[in-house]
Amino acid sequence: MKLRSLPALLAFAVCLPASAQFAVYGKFDALRLNAATVGSTAQSVTWFTGPAGGIYYDFVHVGPLSLGVDLRGNLLFAQQQKYRSGLFGIRLAANPPVLPIRPFIQGSVGAGGSRFNVAPISGTTNYSYSTKFQYEVIAGLDYTLLPHFDVRLAEVGYGRMSGISSTANAPNATLFTLSAGVVLRFH
Repeated sequence: MKLRSLPALLAFAVCLPASAQFAVYGKFDALRLNAATVGSTAQSVTWFTGPAGGIYYDFVHVGPLSLGVDLRGNLLFAQQQKYRSGLFGIRLAANPPVLPIRPFIQGSVGAGGSRFNVAPISGTTNYSYSTKFQYEVIAGLDYTLLPHFDVRLAEVGYGRMSGISSTANAPNATLFTLSAGVVLRFH
């Protein structure tokens, strides 16, 4: 073997998925959906709360950093309304050698939407469904309690969803999410 190919071989060996990490997590979300009313400057703000969960798979490890993918979803509620989303993203996490914390950041895309009541015409309740393109930037901090069990102390997300009205040129909705939960890691 030639000596000049050694750096490429070492870089490949460091990034091998031999130390890949898979995890399952469950959490409680509080989501603030801020949507502008079409043709007006008025804002409609709704807080949704409820369960969420997902999985992630870190397949590249370089020192204390790991890179992977995340798949998540939620089903949230607010009085007569429901909100749901499914997102897929790229995740970058750090595992400092001495501290029992795992900060992470990720960018995700997918679909999100809401179900809300429409004014009844004949005394019956009608529901309108809206599922649109969504993207979100998420950052969080996991604290290791046991070797394979973490508590997700905090997760904060900010994103946008395509206009949730069926009207053409509906403005985008702004999403702000706060979460906490638990993570079960497998090596």
